[in-house]
Amino acid sequence: MSSMFPDIKFNGELRPSQADVVKITRTQLAAGERKLHIVAPPGSGKTVTGLYLWAEVIRVPTLVLSPNSAIQSQWTARTDLFTADGEKIPTHWISTDPEQPALLTSLTYQSVTLPSRGDDTLDTVAIFNWVDHLIEKGQASDPAEAQVWIESLQSQNQDYYQNRLSFFRKKVRDEVSLGGDTMKLLHASALATLKRMRDNGLGLVILDECHHLMNHWGRVLAATDEFLGNPIVLGLTATPPEDAQKDTEDAKRYRAYFGPVDYEVPVPAVVKDGFLAPYQDLAYFVRPLGNELKYITQTSEAFDQLVEDLCNPPLGDDGEPVRESMVGYTRRVLAERDLIIMKANTWDEFEERASSFATAGRILLDERGVALPDGVPELTLDLLDKIYWADPLSRLLPILTWYIRHGLRRSSNRADQILAKHAIHRLRLLGTQITETGTQQCASPVSRILAYSRAKARALIPILQREQSVLGDAIRAVVICDYEKTSAVSAELTDVLDDEAGGAIAAFRELLTDEATDALDPVLITGSTVLVDDDLRPKLESAAVQWLSANKFSVDFVWHELEGFHILSGKGGDWCPRVYVEMITELFQQGITRCLVGTRGLLGEGWDANKLNVLVDLTCVTTSMTINQLRGRSFRLDPDVPEKLANNWDVVCIAPEFKKGLDDYHRFRKKHKHLFGVTDDGCIEKGVGHVHAAFTEIKPEGVEENMVELNRDMLERVDQRPHFRSLWKIGEPYHPEPIQAVEKKAGVGRGFKALSLLSQEWTEGTLTQAIGRAVISGLAEAELLESMSLSEAEKNIHVAERTGGYVRIFLENANEGDSRLFAQAMADVFGPVKDARYVIQRQEDFEYSESRFKGTWMLEKTPEFLSRFIEKRTQVTKRRREVVKVHAVPKVLARNKNRALLFQKHWNTHVSPSSVWFYTHQGTKSMLQEAGKKGWLPDEAVHTKEVFM
Repeated sequence: MSSMFPDIKFNGELRPSQADVVKITRTQLAAGERKLHIVAPPGSGKTVTGLYLWAEVIRVPTLVLSPNSAIQSQWTARTDLFTADGEKIPTHWISTDPEQPALLTSLTYQSVTLPSRGDDTLDTVAIFNWVDHLIEKGQASDPAEAQVWIESLQSQNQDYYQNRLSFFRKKVRDEVSLGGDTMKLLHASALATLKRMRDNGLGLVILDECHHLMNHWGRVLAATDEFLGNPIVLGLTATPPEDAQKDTEDAKRYRAYFGPVDYEVPVPAVVKDGFLAPYQDLAYFVRPLGNELKYITQTSEAFDQLVEDLCNPPLGDDGEPVRESMVGYTRRVLAERDLIIMKANTWDEFEERASSFATAGRILLDERGVALPDGVPELTLDLLDKIYWADPLSRLLPILTWYIRHGLRRSSNRADQILAKHAIHRLRLLGTQITETGTQQCASPVSRILAYSRAKARALIPILQREQSVLGDAIRAVVICDYEKTSAVSAELTDVLDDEAGGAIAAFRELLTDEATDALDPVLITGSTVLVDDDLRPKLESAAVQWLSANKFSVDFVWHELEGFHILSGKGGDWCPRVYVEMITELFQQGITRCLVGTRGLLGEGWDANKLNVLVDLTCVTTSMTINQLRGRSFRLDPDVPEKLANNWDVVCIAPEFKKGLDDYHRFRKKHKHLFGVTDDGCIEKGVGHVHAAFTEIKPEGVEENMVELNRDMLERVDQRPHFRSLWKIGEPYHPEPIQAVEKKAGVGRGFKALSLLSQEWTEGTLTQAIGRAVISGLAEAELLESMSLSEAEKNIHVAERTGGYVRIFLENANEGDSRLFAQAMADVFGPVKDARYVIQRQEDFEYSESRFKGTWMLEKTPEFLSRFIEKRTQVTKRRREVVKVHAVPKVLARNKNRALLFQKHWNTHVSPSSVWFYTHQGTKSMLQEAGKKGWLPDEAVHTKEVFM
């Protein structure tokens, strides 16, 4: 902290999360820490937080680095929230000029990391690497031949030559920078900028959107740390890179440079504090269209035929099969416990070393009606295993890969080798590449069809029709796609997908086909194109000219008319994506256009429009970093609409009856894996279950049969914005950390609590509450709770029944350890008993009616007409007791017999009379076999989730 630093003050009041960051920063600095790593969502005030630390905490000349000019300018713009001695901050204290450093200098990463481009040494090493690559790949036999090839390419195809040379230059730069010589590769202008920053007394470097620092930018900045005088470093991001946890050199450097995250601001906390707009996540399901579905069908049928051909080889002239069938091969491998390189001594050893084959092989033999070999045990699967192995590809791939690699490809028979190549090609179409050592995922044409199906663009019509009917002229919708055009369509798909399929242009064209969506006056903006709805041109042109004039840009518009829309381009040096994106965004804010279509590269990170209230995500990205950046666009508060709630839509294309037909659904689930959203019971939940409770329970093949109902439910939610906003409980107290919760599908047909004549019939909620009390009582008496007493814990068991017959339970107001302990114990009780050390039965009483004279002479000896009369008139209600379920004793309470008996005591008090059974006892095994036959074993999927309350 410099005593010469001027007195700069923030005019506003810090938000709670910002104040927390400031407090943590002071603590870290006092402890001698010089690296700070802060994670906060888009719109949570990272810029103001960074400026506050510069102005009021660290108080030294500061360099702010951002990934693009839009974010760069946001830093200087936000300084208007600060004053110096009560006056506006002098302009010369703030700079965006690398040649004029100031108290606060805001630049882009490119300005200080620009690599040298004309270095002869770099080109020489790059060409040496190119030569080695050509020889390694067999495209040249020696260096001289490779050199001739490269020189010929340089003279005959300059563009391709430069492209490949750039590729090998980058490889050299990466190798050099990873080796610690990064500074030697910097352009003279970048070095000069860094020197000016150092000479200006640089004491703080703020790295905005620091998740970009996994490659060249990060290597440079890590290398320049000492050169700059070891300033304090503040890394800010909404989305830490997933690759940062890998074991690569870049990942290690990133972790070493920033250290662990010092503070993370979760999105729900900022929404609940009222500083981000609430939102709800919605999904719309579609089926692939004509040619698309035909291709998927043919690919799936071809796979089925391949399996049949492999299982049923033709007969030779001698009447015998020409090769060992896949079924015979599988049975032989299981019988001989053949691991290819050796034979396993026991079945347990074989199953441990080839677990997938051991499971899939037994399933195949069962499906084909072939008996298991001696010594191979029957297969038992729990619920989650059954769901996984129900997928035909999952259960066939382990067999196919072994059979193809070892049975066919290694065969001396030429016909077998040809068949192996054919089979490998078929599997490649379904996204599996067979290699020398196993399999790896590869691009699947079927997956691509689902990702970029025309049906997705058509889904924009019902979604935006519904949104417009509710929001009226206030609608501001944005449709985000991966690309302007998909372009890179593989040869086998040229008759199925055109080069616009799945792209922004296809989505834009679709909007023009419907009267309601055309009335939104859509505009498409990408890095190279602006398309304008035809009847919007006069209004947009007038407003655009005014905006350009007001912002002192000189541009002459050029219009090209096409059917239904115009292409807008401009003449003049000011016409560029930065200008026209800013211009169109302002016209969108004003409502001149109420629907923008664009690409995630342009409308993602750094793009802001606080009027946005409908986001339709047609992208295929699943990384949490990119997803959070996209969703963050709709979270901005709109001061004109204090009751704003944004709807974020996904469109999912499914064909579950075919192989790979659920790839887009799995992509959708992965998208939401790290996203929080509001649920119908008022929890803020991480994972796809917040979109709809059914998505945590529906078996994948069950999605289609629920598709119409799910779509109807999603469209109905559009009109329920006030209700879903209220579920966020904005401004109300909340637990600052995520809580571990357990959720399961409700059962059917409940009886009464055993031994309690006055009890009410169990509901899913009351039963779950009772089991929760038994668990918490056992944990408390075993002295495993850290943060609360038993009486407090019992009051804080929260049970909620959700739409669709789901129930969730969690422990409120507990610390993270107790919350996690309780959730895991509940998941153990409701989950499979397969690995349990102790199990316990649950009994229930069921009411029935019978004559109080049943079994007496009065009914047995009297005439039939009289006995029926007596029986009818003397009915009384009785109860019979039945075992209905067998549960696992929670692992933490099953570590020894004493703990298990504690649990038994509380189970008997709150749930049902029963004794614990030790899993390995012979009597227990017999009981569990009976339980399996009678349906007493848990068969509902159980999910452990993070929720905010």
